[in-house]
This record gives sequence, structure tokens and C-alpha cells, in this order.
Amino acid sequence: MYGITYRMDLQQSTRHILDIELHIAKPDAQGQVLWLPNWIPGSYMIRDFARHVVALAAYADGRALVVEKLDKNHWRLPAAIATAVQVRYQVYAWDLSVRGAHFDQRHAYFNGAAVFLAVAGQEDRPHRLQLSAVAGTFTAPVAVATRMPAHAVDADGWGEYGCDHYAGFIDYPFEVGRWRRGCARAEGVLHEIVVSGSSHFDMARLERDIAAITATCIRFFAQPAPFTHYLFLLQAVGNGYGGLEHADSCSLLLARRDLPAYAEAQEPGTHYRALLGLICHEYFHAWNVKRLRPAALAPYALQQEVHTPLLWFFEGVTSYYDDLLLLRAERIGRAAYLELLGQQITRYLRQPGRAWQSVAESSFDAWSKYYRQDENSANVQTSYYIHGALVALCLDLELRRQRPGRASLDDVMRDLYARFGQHEQGLVEADIVAALERQGGEALVQCHARWVHGREDLPLVELLAAQGIRMHLRAAESAQDAGGSPGQGVRRLSLGGRWKAVEGGLLLLQVAHDGALERAGLAAQDVIVALAGLRVSEELLETLLTRQQVDDKIVVYAFRGDELLQVDLYLQEAPADTCFLEWASEVLEAQAWPEALGEDQ
Repeated sequence: MYGITYRMDLQQSTRHILDIELHIAKPDAQGQVLWLPNWIPGSYMIRDFARHVVALAAYADGRALVVEKLDKNHWRLPAAIATAVQVRYQVYAWDLSVRGAHFDQRHAYFNGAAVFLAVAGQEDRPHRLQLSAVAGTFTAPVAVATRMPAHAVDADGWGEYGCDHYAGFIDYPFEVGRWRRGCARAEGVLHEIVVSGSSHFDMARLERDIAAITATCIRFFAQPAPFTHYLFLLQAVGNGYGGLEHADSCSLLLARRDLPAYAEAQEPGTHYRALLGLICHEYFHAWNVKRLRPAALAPYALQQEVHTPLLWFFEGVTSYYDDLLLLRAERIGRAAYLELLGQQITRYLRQPGRAWQSVAESSFDAWSKYYRQDENSANVQTSYYIHGALVALCLDLELRRQRPGRASLDDVMRDLYARFGQHEQGLVEADIVAALERQGGEALVQCHARWVHGREDLPLVELLAAQGIRMHLRAAESAQDAGGSPGQGVRRLSLGGRWKAVEGGLLLLQVAHDGALERAGLAAQDVIVALAGLRVSEELLETLLTRQQVDDKIVVYAFRGDELLQVDLYLQEAPADTCFLEWASEVLEAQAWPEALGEDQ
């Protein structure tokens, strides 16, 4: 048997247990240590995958070995074992996400980081996986989908897979189940599409759109794609959203409504448009994160947090290009693009924490803050996705303003990819600054310093105007108003917070700094039960916010825990934090599609 070999038994589907046997041909004579990653690349949060290991035992020559658990994710076998060792362990797989493992009678999905123990000191040796069909496990015949190199598999994908080292071995998600398969060819690359989960949708439409998106992304970097075969794994569920990139595949979790209907209009609807944006985002990551990545993550240190101030670049820049490349691929029109950009600006303006935390600080604190948010997070944090995307927009527009028709952020990305990404060499902030200087000089470097490390608002109005785009701000018209469109212009008042209806009242989810709720002494988790002497409801609250005046006093009754509070609340004017954008009429006449914010011609 091979030096490092795993055999996975898919039998206990009703218990959601993956049975795995790890064969180690030559264990460490000093006592072989095994470990499991604490996080998965692309998702910057400690996941503690080892907590799902529910049983572990080891054997040599048919006899049981004493296994010592060293800490939460390390185990040690006895010393002086001269023969091969078999480690048998079980993993509880009930995490329906793109990060972990999920197993039931319908399918099995798993990421290597969540299920495959690493053999310490032998991570650079070739690894093999033997995956066999088990009769009666699934309610219907299933097949295997993955991009892990196959060594000997049958028509349904059952058999042996392998990689040259552990880091590569865990970079291939698996989907075992019944799924619909499509394919899209672009720029010499076969893009396989696997959609699991019961759903009815227009696969031909999805294939056409993925072909256009992938061709645009490949041409963006002006180099052949770093792969010849790519796999999109889509899990369709009742309600879900998320994605995770891999070297030549990605996993997407989506709601069934996000897939294209057979009657889908040429311009995609809101739900399908969101899916196309997610597809573009994860595909762009094949360059910007998987190949072009921060030095701190080259290689990945999967047992501890790895801090970097550059997530704004790797996630934020990718978030900027995901919608922009949909525009260039002609999957959406200019009006739809401006609507999406207006929604992004609205989210940015509704982050009061941008005045407290720079986007570089947000990147660095991702592990402890961004993925561990509480009721005060919005007041003191900014998002390196949203804020970072708009920093990328500003850098792009500033370059276009300085050197019209000669330089853009596209050139910066191509420069960095040619110098670092093609060789998978990690980069540091100085490398990004140097690339910006090569394209835009010292002035652009100063812009980078202010916008990435400072806490001032981004000059969006000025920079968009230089491209012929007018930015308008208004107050939100409802709690669900996402911005991006003109609205009705109704002035609203504000309580300064977010809430949801619960039995008996309105539960405060977040209270904004210096807002009416905070000034009145109310806090998150308080439950408002009466306003102005009337039993509270969302309808009553909406009425008050449209018919009262600024500084009107309202008596509020609320429970904090089991104690009743009575406070005086003074209404404030709603902030103008809802953005919509429009092209100036003179620009529409002067510029032909798609040059205004499209690819340099």
C-alpha cells in the first residue's frame, strides 16, 4: 500500500459519520504525530475541525496501539513502531456549508481540511485516497465529482485519487451524489458544472453565462489560464449563500431560486444576478488569492491564525471586479451595474465603523472581529469586502483620471500577477505599493496610504463624476431599502438602529452610536413593547417615522431582560446613506458601450 493512503467508507449516512482509515507505511520512530487543520484556506476563522472527530484508534500488526491526545487537534502514536500503522477514525459530517463536510442518504460533500488527518513530517510526500461505493448507503445511484487527480477510477468516479503533497491533497472538495452536469468551454479551458440538490433550472443558460464570464476573466490577465480543466460545484438548497475558492475548482452554496429559470429574461433577475456575481468572484480568486496571495499565506499555516493587513486587496479587489467583469462579459447592462455599485456604496455608508477602523485594520482583525461580530460591530468595524471593493474602485478611477486611456487598475493586477502570481510567490504590501507607483506615480501611492490606512471617507462623488457618473444620496425609505435606485424621495426619520419583530414587541438587534435609541438609553437585546402609549408593531413604527417631526418626543416602554424601562426618545432626521448612481446624459451621447467603466480599449 502507498506511503500515505486514506480509505473513506461511506456507509453510516443516517448517523452522518465518515469512516476513514489512514495507512502510514513508515511512521516516525520517535512517535508519529497526527494533526488536523484548524481552518480552511479562503475562510479566515478558526473552525476547530478536530471537534468533529468522534473516535480514533490505531493498529500495527493487528494489535491496538495507545494513542495520546496532545491538544485539541494533535494525536501521537507510540515510539519505536517498525511496521506500517493503520489509524481508523470517524468524522461527524453535518455542516452544510462550503467549508466542512456534510453526509446523509442523498449525498456526501467534504473538504480535505475538515476530514483528512495530516501525518506530521510527511506532509510533502504523495497522498492517496481510495473511495469506494457502498451498497445501500444512498437512496439512489450516485457518482463522484472532484478535480483531485484520478489514478484509477470507474465511469462514476469511484476509485483512487491522489496528490503530490498534503497541501494540494486538501485543496479539492468532493461531491458524491446525484447531480446535473453541464460544461462550458472558454479560452482553451473546459469548465465542468455540477449542480446538486433537487432543482429545475435552465442549464443551457447557465453554461452560456459561465462561458462568457470565464472567457472574460481569463482574458483579463492576458495570459493562458493556469489550468485546463475547472470545476464549479454548486449545492442548491432552500436558503443559502456562500462560496470558497480552490486552485482549479470552487464550491458554491446557493438557494434554488438563484438558478436561472427557463423563462429568465436576457437581463438576469436579482437572484440569478447574485449567483453570477458569486461565480465570477470565486473564479477570479483562482488568480487573486490562489496564485497571487499574501506572503503570510504562502504556504498556509493551518494550525493557527495568520494575520495580514492585505485581505482588503485579495477579497476587496475581487469584490470590485466580480460585478465589473459581469458588465464586461455583457451578462448585465450598465444600468444593472450602476444599481449594484450603488448598493455597494450604500452598504459602505451604513458602516459607521469606517470612521473607527481602517480597511487595513479590518483585514488584520478578520480572525477575531469580522467573523465574530456582535451587536456593536457595525459601530466600530468596517468590512474589508465592501470597503476594500470601494478602495479598488477609487484606485481604478484615480488612475483613469490621471492617465486616461493609458492605465487602470487592470494594469496593476496584470503587473502583480506576472511578477508574483505566475510563480505563486507571496507578496507584501510594499509590492502592491510598487505596482501602483509604476502605473500612477507617487500621487497614487499617497492615495493608497490615505484610503487603505486612513479613516477618512472615500472621495466617491468626485471620482465618479470624473467618469461621467452622478452620485445621489437620500434617506432610506424602509428598513429593507438596499439603495441602488432613485426611490420616491420621502423624507424619513430615524431611530438609529436595527430591529426585528418578535412575540410581544420589537427586539433591538443593533443600536447606532449617538442615534436616538442610544441617546434614550436603550441597548441591543432590549424589547420595545409600546410607543407613544400604543402597543408596538412594525406598522406603527413605520407610521411614526413618516408622520412625526425631528426632535418630537416619544415615550418608549421596553423590557431589558425581565425589567420594564420607560424612556423618552427624541426622533432624529434619517441620514442620507442610500446611494443611487446615474450616467450623465452627455456621457451617454459621447461614449459608446462599454468604455465608460469597461475594459480599456
